[in-house]
Amino acid sequence: MQDEELTAFGAAPPHPELKRLEPLLGNWKAQDQTLDTAFGPGVLVRSREAFHWLDGGYFLVQDYETTFGDEPAQIGVNYWFYDAEADRFRIIFFSNNGPFSEEGNRYEGHVADGKLAFVGPGRFEYELDAGGAIAINPDGTISVRWWLRDEAGEWQPWMRNTLAGAP
Repeated sequence: MQDEELTAFGAAPPHPELKRLEPLLGNWKAQDQTLDTAFGPGVLVRSREAFHWLDGGYFLVQDYETTFGDEPAQIGVNYWFYDAEADRFRIIFFSNNGPFSEEGNRYEGHVADGKLAFVGPGRFEYELDAGGAIAINPDGTISVRWWLRDEAGEWQPWMRNTLAGAP
């Protein structure tokens, strides 16, 4: 436990590592293209995402609706948090893609080499700014790079999302 004041419920305040996620707060949209991969040709990707803190500030909640090509929209919610004992960020997500599974609906993230990288069913990463938070590009967007595993289990580039502020 941290050497800080306890909250009204007797819990430690939210972990300071969560401050790295603050640039994500708000509403975003993205329109990008996946790369051609072993899974098929690249397709247009459209996404709307909204991030807010769950009351208390321990969990970042992400609501999303993402469409890949002509497929039905993937709609879901992600809960981001920091596991101080493991020194890792964690994401648990739920979506209309199917039932929950421990290996299919979780990501684990860590900070290294100026990046915040998450690994789960896919792999994605954000660049960090000089203060250690997710970097905001000069045009106000946020970039996210994604990889998927190929048949041999090796990570292959899949797409780069550019989140732009949405009304």
